[in-house]
Amino acid sequence: MLLPTARGPLSAGIIAVLLGVDQGRPPSPPAAAEPDRLVTDADFQLALWISLEMLDGGFDGVAPDRPEQPGVLNWQTVLSEHWMAALRAMTASAVREAGGDTASPARVGDHLISLMRAGHTALYSFIENRATAAQIRELVTAKSLFARQADRHTVVERVPAVAIAAHNTMRVLGLGHAESATAAGHQAASAAISLLSDRRLARGLQRLGLPSRPPEQVQETAEQRWSRLLTVCREHLSANPARTQDLLHAAAAAVELEARLCAHLLRCWTQAAPVLEPQRPVAVTVIGGDRVLTPPSARLGTP
Repeated sequence: MLLPTARGPLSAGIIAVLLGVDQGRPPSPPAAAEPDRLVTDADFQLALWISLEMLDGGFDGVAPDRPEQPGVLNWQTVLSEHWMAALRAMTASAVREAGGDTASPARVGDHLISLMRAGHTALYSFIENRATAAQIRELVTAKSLFARQADRHTVVERVPAVAIAAHNTMRVLGLGHAESATAAGHQAASAAISLLSDRRLARGLQRLGLPSRPPEQVQETAEQRWSRLLTVCREHLSANPARTQDLLHAAAAAVELEARLCAHLLRCWTQAAPVLEPQRPVAVTVIGGDRVLTPPSARLGTP
């Protein structure tokens, strides 16, 4: 996969470290006390995304051992911890309103459902009843940064910052803690979101005559996933009751980022504004040197 184009000094800085141009310490990110600004800060979110993506195979032109270098690990740690602090501040009021101050591990399901009531559902009503095929495609693209284009250029080049933030939240909350309270909380909330949205999305696809996911590709229904992950949450908190707050903050983060992404998409569609950024040349420019990575399709002279 090709390195994306930097969107500011933070993303340019980590690209420089990955390419061996700079080995300096990561600069101070925006203040964690301003989480609302961080959600829409494409430079910060892209820098964090790059640091996390190095864990899953890295990028073309980057040495395989770079993810293990102290400079890269330092960037990843600083950016991840900063985003975690921002998420905690962002979700404090939602967790408090959901009974988080007196949360009981035995009632974690009630707390999670209370958090879901604050979720944004207007987008899925729009998807079900009014969205065009192009708008549904934009929704799917914005919510999935795992997809790769034919030229191996990631869609992170085009999605809005809030979509990158939602993906980063999932990665950071589970980073090195696949069985942690934060991972369990985020996964359970994501399952609840799917439970609320999948049927409406399916009805929207049916209205437009578009195919939905083939049944054989669905290994677990949304209901089954929610039930399974709720059980995981209960079992985890039964063994670790002191982690209840961590679990609820992680669940609230999933709900909050979903709501912000939904609001962004609706705003773009109602204002006839583009959701995705235009395709940009894949040129990596960093302080101290230039390095250009050209997509395979361009090298072959294909459009």
